Amino acid sequence: MIVRSGRPPKEMQNAAAERIIETATELFAKRGFAGTSMEQVASHCGAGKDTVYRRFPSKVALFEAVVENAHKRAVARLKDLPHADGNALERLRALMCELLHINMEPDLIAFKRITFSEAVVFEKRGPIPPQPDPIMGRLIDAVYEAQQDGAIGGGDAGSIASHLIHCLVALPTSVAMMGGDQFKEAHAIDVHFENTWNWLIKGVAKQHRT
Repeated sequence: MIVRSGRPPKEMQNAAAERIIETATELFAKRGFAGTSMEQVASHCGAGKDTVYRRFPSKVALFEAVVENAHKRAVARLKDLPHADGNALERLRALMCELLHINMEPDLIAFKRITFSEAVVFEKRGPIPPQPDPIMGRLIDAVYEAQQDGAIGGGDAGSIASHLIHCLVALPTSVAMMGGDQFKEAHAIDVHFENTWNWLIKGVAKQHRT
């Protein structure tokens, strides 16, 4: 019999790290940051505490890995988003709608709440996720394409993208973060998106017929 010693293969290390992150994702989302300990993560995923600390030296580092993993999933989901039929404006609309629904998922709301409540801790370590953000980059590109297509007016594409996020995404996610149930149902999210999108694109001023 061959007895192996030393560090486990990289594949096993990656699998262990993924299992730890998956378990931590569930615990942070359900119990919050203060209510989750490294020992609980180790116990729930069947790994030794030393194994967890070897890969993630602190609870903050583990939470950052959880958020980064969630961000990667969101990037992949947007990447797999089918190209909407029609013009650049329809593609921008589809991208914004999917981004809203991603941000309203319960685990991401929980992570936003943790980041907000533990702002002092995380601000010392830099933004979460690290910048530049590929999601924001894709949104800016979509805005620019809609401008080139003549569907929306000119102006800095980055600023327009930021305003779209503020109007379409920030409001419902903020309500959810604070425990409100105004956008608890998917229908309410869709109504918010449709109304706000129409106001942004068509304006709220009364249209005068000539």
